[in-house]
Amino acid sequence: MRPRAPSLPDVELRPWRPQEADRLFDLLRREEVTRWFGEASRAPLRHVDEAAERIGRWAQRTAAPLGTWAITAPGRPDPLGSALLFEAPNALHGEVEVGWYLHPDAVGHGYAAAAARRAAQDAFAAGVAEVWALTSVDNLRSRATCARVGMRDLGVVDGLWHDGRSQLFVLSPADLPAP
Repeated sequence: MRPRAPSLPDVELRPWRPQEADRLFDLLRREEVTRWFGEASRAPLRHVDEAAERIGRWAQRTAAPLGTWAITAPGRPDPLGSALLFEAPNALHGEVEVGWYLHPDAVGHGYAAAAARRAAQDAFAAGVAEVWALTSVDNLRSRATCARVGMRDLGVVDGLWHDGRSQLFVLSPADLPAP
């Protein structure tokens, strides 16, 4: 019998909108957010035009279930952050990775776990067999989020998909807690 799902807030995933460039810039200008990103995107943004360019690029590359999605929640006027679902860089077998990041004003409410679970459910509905996550071994919040989603901790790996040591997690439909 599967464990019951921990209570998570209601979230929706949708494309970022061009008029939300200011919010995305406010999110990605913060080193406390971008420090956990992959090597190529770790530098904080310096201008709102960079955020607008990212929204445009994401719109061209997003094809459900893969893409970069704005996380929204009832009663919250602005996107809370992003959920990402993408083929892992240097994937050996087409592994799909889930990621997330939140604005500091949205941290600590369960939105990351809710968004990661929603992204995984969308992937499973589209026929993806497993969803993977890599976190920095030092990113305790993301590791806790993986556990809250129901992901299995496979331990520390070195140089898998990204440079350096990471904590590896995997989720299959059978791992999802019962509703």
